[in-house]
Amino acid sequence: MRINCCFGFKMAAIARLKLEVIYGSQKHKIELSLPASEAGDSLTVAHLQEKVHQLTEVPPENQKLIYKGKSLTGSQKSLSVFGLKDGVKVMLIGKKPVPKDDPEMVRIGKVGNSLTVEEQKLSELTYRLDGIHRGFLDDAKKRDTLVYLDKQLAVVIENFTRMLESLDSLRFDEFNKEGRAKRKNMVDRIQTLLDRCDGLLRGVKDMKTSGEES
Repeated sequence: MRINCCFGFKMAAIARLKLEVIYGSQKHKIELSLPASEAGDSLTVAHLQEKVHQLTEVPPENQKLIYKGKSLTGSQKSLSVFGLKDGVKVMLIGKKPVPKDDPEMVRIGKVGNSLTVEEQKLSELTYRLDGIHRGFLDDAKKRDTLVYLDKQLAVVIENFTRMLESLDSLRFDEFNKEGRAKRKNMVDRIQTLLDRCDGLLRGVKDMKTSGEES
């Protein structure tokens, strides 16, 4: 029989236990009982971790279980060492792994690829517009090129706008911090690029106007 001691006192073995695990906004009622093959032993931190894993998908290595401000450390320690008893509440802090095939992560990856393509197009349009501004294009071709750039910028802006809509439609698990962080970074990046597009559109308009006046 396994007997756990704390400060020199023998702790009563726990074979059954009912408690509540709080994980963010989630609350899980848990009932633990020793397997028949472990009769005579006591419920351990490992038993609790396994049950928590089943309910929350947070693996034991990512779990930090806290009771009365103290972490339940040592997977083979009896829960009695920490003073757990029926009806107590244990807090869980931890991150569950994001599956590689998570549909939302796949979608945000596709948006990221499209964003790279559109950003490259914008760089090319910027380069061409700068060339016109520096006088590298014949006046005879300038107006047609400006009209072309105007239309292409409108397409890029529309694509950026669609990307924002796609990102807004993503529904990440509240504990998927990676996905949420990626979305925020992409949204900020797209907003910056849209501001850049607005500046380029103003440049195209100004050059059209100056060309008409001359």
